[in-house]
Amino acid sequence: MVEKRYLCIVYKHKFRLMIDFNAITQTKAFARQDGVFLSMLWIVTFATVVYAPSSDVGGMLMLSTPFFVAWRMIRFRNYALEGVMSYRKALVYCIYTFFYASLLFGVALFVYFRFIDNGRFLGIINTMVIQLTPLYNRSGISTEELTAALGLLSELKPLEIAFAFAVYGTLVGWVCSVFIAAFAKLKR
Repeated sequence: MVEKRYLCIVYKHKFRLMIDFNAITQTKAFARQDGVFLSMLWIVTFATVVYAPSSDVGGMLMLSTPFFVAWRMIRFRNYALEGVMSYRKALVYCIYTFFYASLLFGVALFVYFRFIDNGRFLGIINTMVIQLTPLYNRSGISTEELTAALGLLSELKPLEIAFAFAVYGTLVGWVCSVFIAAFAKLKR
């Protein structure tokens, strides 16, 4: 009698784990898909910043990132989860989305810096530093640190720059995920 009861508990436990595994698999699948969309947004943002630096569109697109992820998370919640999503699942979804987007964005940046850039990005940053030098001088801030940092940036290899951007995207994404996941509780 005791053994049968134990087996029922084990079977219930295994069934619960199977449901969790399926939910995690589904969450990761949607996060991968939305990570591709987010990386495309970041690539367009980067291209706008590099090829139209005087335009404000690049900054606006970058600031739209949390709203884009929240919109995709709500679509996932309503489509796949029938409008119900826990904070924990939303947090996992957002973290995975930012992680996958950062990986793809890092690969795209590596290709860009390795084969396309030819110093254009560094030239834009150098121009920005030159334009901001009078402002820093009026504020009493030394520009020697900026020029030293620009020199260090020019010595980085394409892989190192791409890796730095990917890590930065992942870390900022994790911080944003804590706040974006709060929107999961909102009802449709």
